[in-house]
Amino acid sequence: MRSACKVFAERGYHNAQISHIIDEAGVARGTFYLYFEGKDEIFKEILRRTVEDLRSIIKPIDPSKDIKAQLLSNLCGVFRYALENRDLAKIVLYRDRWSPSSQIVDEFISHVIGLVESSLEKGLRMGILREHNPHLLAVAIVGSVKEVIKDMIEREDSQVENTCKELLEFGVRGIIKEV
Repeated sequence: MRSACKVFAERGYHNAQISHIIDEAGVARGTFYLYFEGKDEIFKEILRRTVEDLRSIIKPIDPSKDIKAQLLSNLCGVFRYALENRDLAKIVLYRDRWSPSSQIVDEFISHVIGLVESSLEKGLRMGILREHNPHLLAVAIVGSVKEVIKDMIEREDSQVENTCKELLEFGVRGIIKEV
């Protein structure tokens, strides 16, 4: 799986071939086919495992506890996972949007957007957030997290804690200096 992940991350889904994967893994073609029917199946399995890992990292927010600390913990957990698993992150973040295999990632992202949207709606009902369009802000939040992770991977930045704090502060306070 690690070898396939590396090949997909380096070559992209369409340019990756079974021969690249078995060469990278150092296994015979027959061995590959004992476990997977083809490229599609191993690609989907990589994405499925990544989605499971990310779902286990993101915890529901408990409004009776420090909300900002919980948000920071979730955010840092996602960033650490992405940076510790760069090949997986590249597959998720740079996937071919037209590949049928990307559907599992799209479903995960939609799920995360829904969780963020629900949290924003809950914050509105509790009176702790200003009036806003929860869906629009949820899409913006998830999109910004994805883009910042991509930027960190490209720049080989590993300042997870500082990056997450800055991103959280931006989300909480914006960029206008309080007067």
